[in-house]
Amino acid sequence: MNSFSFIFSLLFLFFLNKQEDLHNLFKSSQLIVVTSGSWNKIEGEMNVYEYESGGWKLVLKDIPIVTGRSGMAWGKGLHPTELNKGRLKKEGDGNSPAGIFYLSGLFGYEEIKANMTSLKVDLQTFCVDDSKSAFYNQIVKTDTVKKDWTSAETMRMKSDVYKYGIFVDYNTKPATPDGGSCIFMHIWSGSASPTAGCTAMKETDILKLIDFLDQKKNPVLVQVPRAEYDKMKRAYNLP
Repeated sequence: MNSFSFIFSLLFLFFLNKQEDLHNLFKSSQLIVVTSGSWNKIEGEMNVYEYESGGWKLVLKDIPIVTGRSGMAWGKGLHPTELNKGRLKKEGDGNSPAGIFYLSGLFGYEEIKANMTSLKVDLQTFCVDDSKSAFYNQIVKTDTVKKDWTSAETMRMKSDVYKYGIFVDYNTKPATPDGGSCIFMHIWSGSASPTAGCTAMKETDILKLIDFLDQKKNPVLVQVPRAEYDKMKRAYNLP
């Protein structure tokens, strides 16, 4: 083990030994756990929990998901920034962000009736992935703002992948330039088709997740490789 790996391991163990309770720390009663077999693995599972009677109750079990084409990398979220060492997410790297993140709302091609705020997207709706833009990592309507970007992702795809989606609060408040942008949970193109950095699943499964989510319960996503989750369970009193 080189000196960098040794120091990082000590830092990681330090934070893992400082036990926090995720339910109290983030005022969350809904937990979405996404894990994969390794940092490079694109296939994984999602388990969904509700906090009841002093503990996490399993609601949805072992739902298959795919991550970004490069797997996962640590990214800016609710977890301590000191953990963002080694493999770090960057703009365009194809990694899904690893860490802890709020789920802040929904989007789709039509109005969504749910217990979360939702946005109906159209051909004028884009997510800006140009780090130099004042709107970096924001959803914009091109008919309401002045364009200052050279790159942005359309939110009204020709396919159904964004028919239903969930906003992941990654790299926000404020966005770090080149830190990665436009991270969602959405419908997959298939079980062997990774994303550009989002987390995707079957349409029937994302509809189950959307039906479960409740804005008032501050839903939180914990997304890491399985070995890292096993460590974080102790740190955050996770199921």
